[in-house]
Amino acid sequence: MRYLGAMIVALALAAPVAAQTGPASDLFAFSQGARLVQVPDDAEFTAMDSSPLNLIDGSATTDWTGEAGRPAVFVLELAERTELSRIAFDTAFLNRDEKSPRAIRVELSDTSARSGFVPILAADLKMKRDGQSFGFDPEHRPVGRWVRLTIASNYGDDYTGFTGFHGYGRQLTATATLPDVTGRYEGWSGWGTLNLTQSGDTVTGCYEYQAGRVTGRVDGRVLTLDMVETGPDGAPRRLRGYFGLTPDGGKLIGFARGLTESDRLGYATYMSADRQSNRPGACR
Repeated sequence: MRYLGAMIVALALAAPVAAQTGPASDLFAFSQGARLVQVPDDAEFTAMDSSPLNLIDGSATTDWTGEAGRPAVFVLELAERTELSRIAFDTAFLNRDEKSPRAIRVELSDTSARSGFVPILAADLKMKRDGQSFGFDPEHRPVGRWVRLTIASNYGDDYTGFTGFHGYGRQLTATATLPDVTGRYEGWSGWGTLNLTQSGDTVTGCYEYQAGRVTGRVDGRVLTLDMVETGPDGAPRRLRGYFGLTPDGGKLIGFARGLTESDRLGYATYMSADRQSNRPGACR
């Protein structure tokens, strides 16, 4: 009961704060190892213009979109057990003002993705605005690993959109790992065959599309890849991708975007690949 009481106090003391900048990492980001483990029934991960991954992709210009009229529920599994200091929301780049989420609720569990949730924030968000930030009293900061976001209403549109869901604080554990990614994969989204070789934390490899080459590293349960493709004119195109494995280790999923200033506004593509073998093919 002591834990529950502290969480209820945290709910009461959560208050809007000014948007903050600096080196603090967004611990709700896919690139930090966060994973969506529950999404609304009508959500499609591979639909780039409406994917729930757009909530945690690090871009304020890409949005999840779903039908309004019933609560939309997302459950986020963080990479580590985490003490939250603040939560923030982005909605400024929605294509219609009334798609903006209005009444929202955030709950946190230290038990599992399905149980143990305690409310930590209930608020009405402002229409079409980035950096809506809510801080927690330092003496009663909520602790957990699973975050449940419920969008109860919007501002009147038939669809609801959301461009960013962010969480900041400190990780209390350092246990997240990624199984060895060495192998040959059959890629979707035009990748073709993908070959990866892992040595320690370092990963190298190649894929068929545009004679792609990759180098990267594993950090926790995130595989970060620097990718170079060679177009028909011989000019290189550089991208950075963030990937993870499904729990059974059979599929690599993630997204990538270019490194130019304009590319940083949104991700270039979502990528997935099914593991065919634990032995990679040769990179020519």
